[in-house]
Amino acid sequence: MAQKLFVKVKKADGTVATKAVHVLRSWQESDGRQIFLHANGVYGYKDESPVRSRDEFSIIGAANQRKLALAWWDRVGEKLSKAFYAAQEEADEARQLEGLPAVEGESSDLDAMTYARRTKAAGKKKEAWSDPSTWPEYGFKFRPDWWGFAETIVIAGFEYQVVDVGNESSDADPGEKPPDNAQAKIEGSF
Repeated sequence: MAQKLFVKVKKADGTVATKAVHVLRSWQESDGRQIFLHANGVYGYKDESPVRSRDEFSIIGAANQRKLALAWWDRVGEKLSKAFYAAQEEADEARQLEGLPAVEGESSDLDAMTYARRTKAAGKKKEAWSDPSTWPEYGFKFRPDWWGFAETIVIAGFEYQVVDVGNESSDADPGEKPPDNAQAKIEGSF
């Protein structure tokens, strides 16, 4: 009987949802590496993506179970894995050609939004704005909920200002503040 697990996945619009997966068996090493045998017959990771290489089957301790997994790899697993990761690589390359950052999971147009930032210290002289960057370039693990929605935000000691690269004129200052009526300020810390 399969066990039903719920895995977080990123949808195309950038939101996070849960996906149900059905697992028949799993193996894990003390260092955290895992392999799952899914109900659809795929040996892979928790999100149903196939294992990347034959070497990963060393996690399976029982010789007869490892033999079955290696037989699956030789029959269909290697081809499935190559096709899956090649398609993923092509999608990442297409995103990079469009100027979008390569992100894990599904992505959205919000990932292409750029912000300039500077430190926000009370009572000190304001620093210069940084170059416009995407959220992975600033070191966020996931796209912040406010990314692409706030014009200006002060959070965790930084002030972020959206930069509309497509509509900039050559004489405009990328760090120039929009008029006060166009600002959406949110203050707090995460």
